[in-house]
Amino acid sequence: MYHYPVQRNTTEKPWTMKVTGTGTVAAAPDQAVIITGVETEDMSLQEAQSANSASIQRIIDALIRAGIPESQIQTSEFRINPVYDFKDGEQVFRGYKVTNLLKITLYDMTVIGSIIDTATANGANIVRGVEFSLQHTDVIYNQALTEALRQAEQKAQTIARSLHANLNAIPQSVIENPDTSQPSPFFTATALQAAPTPIEPGQLMIKADVLVSYHYYL
Repeated sequence: MYHYPVQRNTTEKPWTMKVTGTGTVAAAPDQAVIITGVETEDMSLQEAQSANSASIQRIIDALIRAGIPESQIQTSEFRINPVYDFKDGEQVFRGYKVTNLLKITLYDMTVIGSIIDTATANGANIVRGVEFSLQHTDVIYNQALTEALRQAEQKAQTIARSLHANLNAIPQSVIENPDTSQPSPFFTATALQAAPTPIEPGQLMIKADVLVSYHYYL
């Protein structure tokens, strides 16, 4: 991979060049997180909590029947808020709003749509979104990093040839700037109620940027 320069007089002053390299690798996600749940309102806090609890339990039971292990279903958020209306410029108490959200982790990308449908069919009126990711990002990132370093070396060799210089292909320094950009499609409960939900995970783009310093001799 590397091209070493001929032996030089050790007293000769080396020059330094800095080049950048970018490597990008596309990978299919193998993990998805769905945030979904129930929002209930009632003048009575106890009634709002009771209705919410019943709906959440119905969703959890349905998910387990659908084959999702209980360990992959967690509470993501729980909130109780008073609700007010404004009438004639005055704040009027309307009741309480209870929000309970579940975090569902999936490793089978083919069941995402059906799991969302299962949740909404059993009372979920909030679907915050679906986030896709990789379980082992480091493996893909290392591939991108290798490509980034290869690109940086090619740039350095091109510059050295243009200068009629000898390049020491062993980097003097390498600075990384990892970037694991992952798309996070967002779906609303309203949009999900009309038809079976098709979810296409797409590709995750894992990128590595490097700044590499080389010595060269004129």
